[in-house]
Amino acid sequence: MAKKVAALPNNVGIRPHPHAGPRGHGLRHILICLDHSAYAETCLAYAASLSKSFGSALTLLHVLPPPTGLGPQATDMLAWEISRAEASAYLDRFQSAAARASDGGHVEARLEQGRPAERIVAMARELEVDLVVLGSRDEAGASEWTLGRTAQQVLAAVPSSVFVVRAPPSANLPSMKRILVPLDGSLRTESVLPIAARLGKTHRAELVLVHVVHEPVPTAVLCAPEDLELARELEQHLETHADRYLGGLRDALSHEGSTIHTRVARDADQAQRLLRFSDEEGIDLIVLSAHGSTCNAGRPFGSIAAHLLTHSTVPLLVLQDLPDFEFPREGKTGPRAAPPPRATFPPEGA
Repeated sequence: MAKKVAALPNNVGIRPHPHAGPRGHGLRHILICLDHSAYAETCLAYAASLSKSFGSALTLLHVLPPPTGLGPQATDMLAWEISRAEASAYLDRFQSAAARASDGGHVEARLEQGRPAERIVAMARELEVDLVVLGSRDEAGASEWTLGRTAQQVLAAVPSSVFVVRAPPSANLPSMKRILVPLDGSLRTESVLPIAARLGKTHRAELVLVHVVHEPVPTAVLCAPEDLELARELEQHLETHADRYLGGLRDALSHEGSTIHTRVARDADQAQRLLRFSDEEGIDLIVLSAHGSTCNAGRPFGSIAAHLLTHSTVPLLVLQDLPDFEFPREGKTGPRAAPPPRATFPPEGA
């Protein structure tokens, strides 16, 4: 007869992590989702690197499927108990590795049961983490990455910032030598600059600040020669101002000690241009705000961030600019007034 064992607790009512600082300031607490895949070690390497940069506490999370009830599909409880013991040993091994990789930073492990996406989102809320680290899989070569169903469900509901690891499994430390920061001129996109600058300084990386000017496309509405000429003049005018704008940010960040480059590009498809730029420039990491100037507070990610999360082939650090609140459920995502972003541009000399 199969041995009956107690189910894993759901850890309802967990208090915020004692080592996690105030929300909205840096990356105080990072949740790493581990799933026995080869990409788990890469996720851990990136998280440990961030922990060293920001002094973050780390929580490792693995979710076991719960045992099923009676009938022919009932779980063999002895086999389930063995799986639980194996998962516990797996987390212990990663916890030790994370402590070493983060130079002795605070690391704890959580073994949960339930539906993975639901438990990840619940843990992110209960522990009030600042960042959730997820892995994606390369299923058809380096140019085609896919977000698994669990990752998609987490991204649709998690209130924190997210780091999506898109890198092949490797024993080497992650490279962060060239960091791309897309900016649209809004305070929301600028709010990522303190974290990007810290990463640049820690990893001696080049920061590439980029702004994409929307290129007008002739249509049945925009077709008159004088209108096309006016649109092109506006485009040139915006390009000049964008160059001046990025130069000002570069000067403001110069005290951080990073090498900073600026780029202004033109394209009718701004998101796709960022992807091409990432490939052409050999970018190792993209750091961007979840929303830009046209922020719809009813959606966890704006159109640019959502497009990059779906199609980028390099790791993404998407910093959530909205305060922590319950995102509306599906079907209730109409436009909402956007509150101020969590972070602001660092003052001169900070």
